[in-house]
Amino acid sequence: MAVIQFYEEERRNIRKSYFLVFLFTLMMGFFGFIIDYLFGTGPWFTLVFLGIALIQVLIGVFSGPSLILASTGAKPVDIRNPEHKQLENIVNELSVATGLRPTPKVYYIPGDPTINAFATGLKKDKAFVCVTEGLLHNLNREETQGVLAHELSHIHNQDMLYMTLLAAIVGAVVIIQIFAFRGGFQALAFSGGSRKDSGCGYAAVFLLAVGLAATVFAFLGRLILLAVSRQREYLADAHAVEITRNPNGLSSALRKIALVPVRSKAANIATASLFMADPLKRAVNEREGFWANLFSTHPPLYIRIARLEAKSPDQVIRELSAGEAQPPSSGT
Repeated sequence: MAVIQFYEEERRNIRKSYFLVFLFTLMMGFFGFIIDYLFGTGPWFTLVFLGIALIQVLIGVFSGPSLILASTGAKPVDIRNPEHKQLENIVNELSVATGLRPTPKVYYIPGDPTINAFATGLKKDKAFVCVTEGLLHNLNREETQGVLAHELSHIHNQDMLYMTLLAAIVGAVVIIQIFAFRGGFQALAFSGGSRKDSGCGYAAVFLLAVGLAATVFAFLGRLILLAVSRQREYLADAHAVEITRNPNGLSSALRKIALVPVRSKAANIATASLFMADPLKRAVNEREGFWANLFSTHPPLYIRIARLEAKSPDQVIRELSAGEAQPPSSGT
């Protein structure tokens, strides 16, 4: 039954992605049409806004994965290196288990001592998996298998397509926000409060209203993006356990991640949500409550561990405070 649900999740994400593109294009065209209608500017604003929508989607679809890999400093693995060879072997094994063909290309981030990983690529047949050098040095095979199963789950469920398009929409709205505010303030400056320049005054009011609406929309879109990102992590954890039949590998890896206080220098605000755990080690991602739930990119590690080990979050917090990097055996 669980397998059927995961395949349904994949289909649901694809449907959501198509709907997002349609809704996004409709929204951008509507913004431009309203401006053209009110100020008699012909189809120019409509065409400009539709062009922004098209460019954002095309960049996300065709250049997004390569830009992400380049921004993190990721390099292809060298199979002459025993650690890299084992990593590629694990990806190959898990790809067979999940039915991913061809196998995702494997990358690593040299010089990054943190323990982390991410997946990128908008199609299952053109996907990438990337791990930090710290993961290679600090996780055993079982733990690495759990982490990679988590990342392959993102690929299998088409999370990358949905998340990238959602991020592109938010980015395009931010462009509208900047455009509208700049135009509004310039029109306000030209009007100078004079009645004979009331046309500029009306234009300023309208553009500032568009900028304010875009600000609200971008804020709400950002909150939706964060909420989707958190839910994707829980689902990928569950799918990883189904693939490996072993929750301890992933939970042990999460424990080690929780105990490493170092922030990743390869990640930034734009790419942080892609990683398995918050690479920037922001406190909001380890808190619960209304505000934390609004602004965190990842669910708290101790809650994810508690779910995997069927324990209470308080018990996991005590174990992590004691520095326990391995799930305690049932006899302790």
